[in-house]
Amino acid sequence: MIDLFYVLLTITIILLILKLFFSFAYFYKIDKFEKTEINEKKYTVLQPILSGDPRLEEDLKANLKNTIDMNFIWLVDKSDKVAINTVENILKDKNYSNRIEVYYLDDVPQELNPKIFKLAQVVDKIKTEYSIILDDDAVIDRKKLDELSVYEKDKSEWIATGIPFNYNIKGFYSKLISAFINSNSIFSYFSLSFLKENKTINGMFYILRTDILKKYSAFEEIKYWLCDDLALATYLLSKKVKIIQSTIFCNVRNTVPSLKRYILLMKRWLLFSNVYMKNAFSTKFLFIILLPTLLPTILLFFSFYLGIDYLVIVLNLFIGKIALFHITRIFIYQGNYEENSFKKSLFTFSPQTTEILYELLSEFLLPFMLIYTLLTPPVILWRNKKIRVKDGKIHYEI
Repeated sequence: MIDLFYVLLTITIILLILKLFFSFAYFYKIDKFEKTEINEKKYTVLQPILSGDPRLEEDLKANLKNTIDMNFIWLVDKSDKVAINTVENILKDKNYSNRIEVYYLDDVPQELNPKIFKLAQVVDKIKTEYSIILDDDAVIDRKKLDELSVYEKDKSEWIATGIPFNYNIKGFYSKLISAFINSNSIFSYFSLSFLKENKTINGMFYILRTDILKKYSAFEEIKYWLCDDLALATYLLSKKVKIIQSTIFCNVRNTVPSLKRYILLMKRWLLFSNVYMKNAFSTKFLFIILLPTLLPTILLFFSFYLGIDYLVIVLNLFIGKIALFHITRIFIYQGNYEENSFKKSLFTFSPQTTEILYELLSEFLLPFMLIYTLLTPPVILWRNKKIRVKDGKIHYEI
């Protein structure tokens, strides 16, 4: 048992180092490309809007403030009075209203993906060369968007996907979710991209030529799928559209008010990961994503059996991984934190230390979330409806 523990520990360390190296190498490759300022008038941002997040108006305004000439199409349910009031408040500002088109849509029929249902109805309304699909709780950095100038030169068919990087988050459980995102997303997507294993996109933020959406009726083809990001990527790959993993980050400011909401959100993401494995599993995914995730969990439960000395070893593994990945991530995204996020109070931890503590807690909780997800029915709560996750499509629970 002890020999097996050390073998698994060694494999874990090797795989984590490889993952770190591949991620940094991919970032370095993209970072050295020469970038020029994009013409914002060539882009339209499409945002399906749903009330429920207290920062909705703030996030929508942030993207307007971050751009000058970019057009926006907002898609709102006719029955969503809170969202309608939020949109109408923003439209009162003459600095923004001339760049916004709003479409008020009927409620989504049963068995259809609400986000894709909305997007499918306005594809023909897009007049610009490029389309940006952006969730209503995601905020993009205008300076990073100039990376698109690199991809504009590529005349083949492509879809570029962004990367979530959360900062300036408030609330304990919101910070815990952000810690999970920040400590995993960059290293998962960048490492797979380095290995040319791009098989999905980040659904909260992606960019492609508008004619690709129209040519392949992309949203119509995936409107029955729950995991719309994986469904869109799989469908476009079948049409020989390549996936580009950009280093353009967006701040997805999830508001998670309670422990229950934290557990439900983590379970949803882990179930979606299971759908990905069923549809796009590969040897590279096994060694770069799956094993580095599962092996620390196995080691943790081994240590409970072997004793305190082995538990200390596993905890040191967690601490070392989080510290090393955090330092690398700061280097990758240097300057992207808000300036005041680095101010240190005399009586509190520095923001960097606080982030590491949240990431360490998130890392320690992940094994228990994996067990919880495995032992409970594969049902999630989405838009106040229970949905069974099994084949990637939407199946409402009665």
